[in-house]
Amino acid sequence: MVAMDPAADSGEALPPAAPGDDPRPTPTVGVVIPAGGTARRLGGVSKPALQVGDRSIVARLVGDLRGFPVVVVGPRLDDVAATGVDVTWCREEPPGGGPAAALAAGLRHLTGVDVVVVIAGDQPFAARAVPRLVAALAADPAVEVAWGVDAEDCDQPLLAAYRAPVLRARLTTPADGLSMRQVTSGLRAARVRLSVVEATDVDDHGDLADARDRVRET
Repeated sequence: MVAMDPAADSGEALPPAAPGDDPRPTPTVGVVIPAGGTARRLGGVSKPALQVGDRSIVARLVGDLRGFPVVVVGPRLDDVAATGVDVTWCREEPPGGGPAAALAAGLRHLTGVDVVVVIAGDQPFAARAVPRLVAALAADPAVEVAWGVDAEDCDQPLLAAYRAPVLRARLTTPADGLSMRQVTSGLRAARVRLSVVEATDVDDHGDLADARDRVRET
């Protein structure tokens, strides 16, 4: 599994270890991408399969997550193989059971990690926020989740870093039909402000056009 040093990504230096002290442990991080969603406002198409630039949204996410173990919960997309990233594919039970069911399915394939990052499959640029989310979680042992906060000050449980044991404990019962609000209720949370680009999600034709424009601008 991949270990991430949150201090390296945040620009903060770790304090020197005193003689005989153990250094602060570096968490191992895995990623689950729930990618089974469709969009009624887009004619019922698979949002994760939509093309943003030269690849699907999921392929773009996976390419930006190179170095992490990644589980995609949804139909296999051929262009993901071109990223060269080793991806585990699975499906929630039943298919279409919702993001909590997808997360429960993905967790079964991520063993031995300390932190589970969740990124919804309709957020093409969200991987850029991962280092800050993991750093915020690591900074306070009392925090159970660090989630993104968008420009409207809304918490984003599907762009978040969770302590793996906490998340597993919340998903021990069948998750079909559970909302993410139910899964995350009462968790001690750190809030991480997202940039407009990081918070981009694709729900309708306007969102899709904006995402494609952002790719052309970079």
